[in-house]
Parts: sequence; C-alpha cells; structure tokens
Amino acid sequence: MRLNYRKDGIFKILQMTDTHIGNMPFHADDEKTFDLVRRAIHKLDVDLIIHTGDIIWSEGVKDADIVFKKFIEIFNESDIPVAITFGNHDTEEIITRSDLRQLFDQTVKNKAEKVDIAIFDDRENYVIPIYDASNTEIQNALFVLDSGAASPLPLSEYDWNQPEQVEWFRKTAHTYLKGDHVKRHLVFQHIPLPEYWQATDKILAGVNKETNERISSPTINTGLFANMLLNTEIWGMFVGHDHDNNFDGLFNDIHLVYGNVSGYQTYGELTRGVRIIELNQHTQDIKTYTVTNDEL
Repeated sequence: MRLNYRKDGIFKILQMTDTHIGNMPFHADDEKTFDLVRRAIHKLDVDLIIHTGDIIWSEGVKDADIVFKKFIEIFNESDIPVAITFGNHDTEEIITRSDLRQLFDQTVKNKAEKVDIAIFDDRENYVIPIYDASNTEIQNALFVLDSGAASPLPLSEYDWNQPEQVEWFRKTAHTYLKGDHVKRHLVFQHIPLPEYWQATDKILAGVNKETNERISSPTINTGLFANMLLNTEIWGMFVGHDHDNNFDGLFNDIHLVYGNVSGYQTYGELTRGVRIIELNQHTQDIKTYTVTNDEL
C-alpha cells in the first residue's frame, strides 16, 4: 500500500516491539500482549504500524510458524498498513527469516509499499516512502534494516549491521536527499547501535533502566551511524531489544530512540505499551512519545 500524508498534513506511525509470543496454548501473558496490540491498533489513530522485531520466541517453541501467523493475523483486523523487521529471537532454531517473510506476505492483507529492497544473508533491508498529501512527491523515507541475531564471532553477544547493509544504506539514502539539510528521514531496526551509549548522556524523554549492560549493542561498529550523520537529512533511529529502555536520546543532533516493550511474556519492569511517531508535512517537525497499556 502506497502511503501518503493526510489532508491535514499529519502522518502517524505506531511502533511496537518485543512482543515475544511463545508456545501454544498461549500463556496468560501472551493473551495480555494480544489484547494490548488489538487495543493499540483500534484506539490509536495511526497511518502505519511498524514492528521492530522479536515478534516471537523461536527457541524451544513448537510450531513457531503457526505462532507467528496467529500473531500477525491480528493486523488483518484493521486497514492500517503494516511493516516488520526481525530481532535476535525470531529465528533461533529451524524457522528462517525468509520463511517468516513469506508467511507475512501470504497472511497480512495491508502491507506497506516497500522499495529499494536488498537482502544480505537472509536479512532484508528496504525503504518505505511516504508521499505528500497530494500523493505526488516523497516527503519522508523510512529505512528498515534487519540487524541480525547472535554474534557470529566471540566478540559480543549480538550481531551488527553488515558492511553490505551499511553500503546499501549509504547509497540508497543518498537518492532521497532533497539538499536542504532538513532532518526528515527515519531508520528502524531491532538491535541498538553502539552510539546509543553516547545518547544516554542526553536523554530528552523516557528512561534508561537496563540493569546489566545499559545498552545491549554489538561491540563492532560498522559505521551505520556515521553514514546517518553524513547524510545530513536523517532525523533519527528507532529500535527495540532492551526492554527496560524506552528513551529518546540525542547524539550529534540525531535522535536515538527505543520503542516501548510491548510483550508481557519476557523480562522487563517497564509498563508495556507502544511508541507513536508523528510527522508534520507543513512544519517538517517530528515528535515521538510512548502510550502505555494503562492509557489505552
């Protein structure tokens, strides 16, 4: 589905993350997650839903494909376009990312239009263009990257953006430049970049309450943030992964933001919820805030 601003010049994105749906029959906490997701979809007035990974548990989960399908069928209860990427827990055993992408394509009726698609080692990267209210010109580009799963080397616990992905981002993002240095484009993935550590020094909103590693990023830095910075028109990045973080931090004038953990069947003390990202075509402002389960 091609996306465009409303007539009033507003476009709203709902980010959910880390739902961690597990084995069937579903645990009571999974049922609470289903309920939260349904109420967010039906009560929040948004134009796009993006899930930034760890949609399911896959390790030790029988019939992970059926679990995944049952969760994403919820999206068919509304007409809101949907996009996803994957986290470190989605494909830990037999099921693959290509398996899940195929299930998503076959199951979800209203999929956001994806362009500039590139797949590296079964990790899909793509762009979602958002057009103006007249549906003629691209105003914003959403870059969605698959940040991987476990580290392939004994250097850190989690994977990093592959150099091929960073080069894809550099080249692709350049084609969306308007040349006015207005920060308008957004990046979405699951695992935070190492620069999220520096963003904790300037938290604009939200909390940083992880008790072990405050930021669970890879130790290898392959330069994605540097390319975001050099692009000059990237407003910020949105991730998941760390369930006790939901902050909006600023580093070198780029927002590094966590979604709010949405799933109950996983660790974390934060009140479950979602994040809203609101774009304004007229002012070119971008604002973001969380909506908790208690507020739905």
